[in-house]
Amino acid sequence: MLEERAKLTPDPAWTAYLDNLHITDETPLRDAHFLNGAPSPEGFDGWRETNVYGQRQEGYTTVTIALPLGDITADQLRGLADLARKYVNETIRTTVEQNMVLRWVSEADLIDIYNGLNRLGLAQAGAGTIVDITSCPGTDTCKLGIAASRGLAGELRTRLAEKSMRMDEAVKNLRIKISGCFNSCGQHHVADLGFYGVSRHVGGYTVPHFQVVLGGQWTENAGSYGLAVGAIPSLRIPDVVDRITGRYLADRETGESFQRFIKRIGKAHIKTMIEDLVEVPPHDTHPEFYSDWADPREFTTGDMGTGECAGEVVSQVEFALAAAEREAFEAQVLLDKSEAQTAGERACHAMLRAAQGLTRIRVPDLDDDPNRIVEAFRTHLFDTEDFFDPFGGGRFGQYLFAAHSRDGETYTEETAHHRIEEAQLFIEASYSCYARLQSAPQPAAG
Repeated sequence: MLEERAKLTPDPAWTAYLDNLHITDETPLRDAHFLNGAPSPEGFDGWRETNVYGQRQEGYTTVTIALPLGDITADQLRGLADLARKYVNETIRTTVEQNMVLRWVSEADLIDIYNGLNRLGLAQAGAGTIVDITSCPGTDTCKLGIAASRGLAGELRTRLAEKSMRMDEAVKNLRIKISGCFNSCGQHHVADLGFYGVSRHVGGYTVPHFQVVLGGQWTENAGSYGLAVGAIPSLRIPDVVDRITGRYLADRETGESFQRFIKRIGKAHIKTMIEDLVEVPPHDTHPEFYSDWADPREFTTGDMGTGECAGEVVSQVEFALAAAEREAFEAQVLLDKSEAQTAGERACHAMLRAAQGLTRIRVPDLDDDPNRIVEAFRTHLFDTEDFFDPFGGGRFGQYLFAAHSRDGETYTEETAHHRIEEAQLFIEASYSCYARLQSAPQPAAG
């Protein structure tokens, strides 16, 4: 980075802003006063418990306006702006969890602000709890979306809100984050329970799924990332949430965090817990599995495709990708056992296995030699840009090339963790590439 910067022509704007940092200073609009037992309206106490926290400055609080799915109307936004002008000197911010906050709220104004928010339909409690789910737009508006992340988030929010009054605090304080694809716009990688959209072929149909990501850390500036433990049909994700949170509640040790709980019981045990949810029933008897949340349309229909992607080649590719997925999970289990070196090597081999299976669409007789696998993948899928996703280019393919070029490297726990993440993303990109190749005639093998 320093070498690149040395080539740039110096620009005073790089540092000029440092002379004006004071322009971001915040000051209160109203003096600090306390509520002192003032009578509160219905719903206020529950809202205050989850949506209000004290600032370091005595008598002042910060108020979170919870926005389900991050949505707010133009009229609500204008009303919120009026409240900000009246009570907080316009000190309003957006948050990474798709909410808004008012800072420098005098405690004595909390009831008036609650009433104002209530009139706007913005006084929902639950900010910073399990019902406060973060989600990217998914298939609603994003061309990269694979699954309906907003639809799933809305369904989970509704179900969890019904249970929130009797929910144990240990579960209530968990975070759920959802992405519609394997990019991280919904922050699934730093959630207690994260999900990202993928798809799988079942009986000639494409079925919406979500990868389940567990044990991410949203505190301490996202101190660590979670890892995917398996793809589950979208319709069964609420069951996954119920099972895992129920098990945490039943078996956690005193004061044990969710992240430590997941690490203690192990990814292999978690996978066993949800293994029966992986199966997709036949389309004729359960067509609901072939549509996504809040979207009545069938995900996709029709035959698996024609040409080289059909028949025996299709079964070989699917078998190879499933085997690669299993191997990437085995790498996680090894990492949990502190076998970082073997875990990193296993993750690399998982990428090779996925690349080999996918490339056999173009080179059916591709053998097991790693060098030939990588070169064939580069020639027949990467250089042709068939592997590229619509907007992200070939970054996932670069994971394979980088891992192969560093064959024999020594792994630490951190670098093995990164390699496993890369393997999972490469495998999902391979699934996506495979799905795209189903719909287009393939060139002759060479």
